[in-house]
Amino acid sequence: MAYGQSHLAEAVMALKAVILAAGKGTRMKSDVLKVAHSVAGKPIVSYVVDTVSAMDVTDIFLVVGHQAELLKTAVQDEKITYVLQEEQLGTGHAAKQVAPYLDVKSPDTILVLAGDCPLIEESTLRNLIAVHTESNAAVTILTTVMTEPGGYGRILRGKMGTVLGIREAKDCSPEELQVTEVNTGVYVFQVPDLFESLEDVTTNNAQKEYYLTDVIQILKKKRRAVSAYCTPRSDHAIGVNTRMDLAAINKILYQNNNLYFMQEGVTVVDPDTTFIDSTVTIGHDTIIHPFSVIQGNTKIGTGCVVGPHVYIRDGRIEALSIIPPFTKMG
Repeated sequence: MAYGQSHLAEAVMALKAVILAAGKGTRMKSDVLKVAHSVAGKPIVSYVVDTVSAMDVTDIFLVVGHQAELLKTAVQDEKITYVLQEEQLGTGHAAKQVAPYLDVKSPDTILVLAGDCPLIEESTLRNLIAVHTESNAAVTILTTVMTEPGGYGRILRGKMGTVLGIREAKDCSPEELQVTEVNTGVYVFQVPDLFESLEDVTTNNAQKEYYLTDVIQILKKKRRAVSAYCTPRSDHAIGVNTRMDLAAINKILYQNNNLYFMQEGVTVVDPDTTFIDSTVTIGHDTIIHPFSVIQGNTKIGTGCVVGPHVYIRDGRIEALSIIPPFTKMG
């Protein structure tokens, strides 16, 4: 293949990402922006950025609004362009703010997701993109099935399983509320399909906002292909909307961290009572005893013994060290 053809193929296959992080999150009842809240040692949105950045994306557009400067300080990545949404008029309006920062007529693919889903995994997103590519769709929606879907938007399908659209929970009829397949808020679009359709989105809904979900029905009316990938891992799609969600995700991430360290040769005597931040590094053959809390940029060498009842923040522990019970560092 000639260079020009190869270069063109790369251009066509370029993947960009939009992370929506402008909403205040009123249900948290907090002065702190929802996605800036810490879970297992990192801001919620940092997990999303890290996952997306690990993929083959050329650009990440982080849409910010409330406490924008806080996010710019807390979340940094060389691929990020910060996009300001001055007025919070809905997810569709948020996505539209990205238009001046790219070529809206390019053949590129664009991943759009919320900044409040720290459990989303790279493998899930890659599966979503694969389905999108194979189905030659204008948009592919990441869905999942929940026994108690609550406030999540419902996926509406036809008799043959074709995706008809998404209905926000507040706009659902009683029958539609019985649907258990839900929208996770993660999508893959072709760039022109997204931004052309956003021009047609209105505020004719209960919230009087510009819904990104309305783009699905707009594309359907244009007879553009709409597909969906239903992930079996509904826990990966959990967003943070309340303090209860925050606690649930904290628990999952701490469990994941403990599992990771055990797989790397660290003994965690009781994972249920050990809390290790996602930013911590620990060498193999170290033993962590129960009721220990290890936070921040702590680095623990190999062959150490920690605890029980130890608190360490931003500590530097040399190899073969013994940290007595009830020690507090940092």
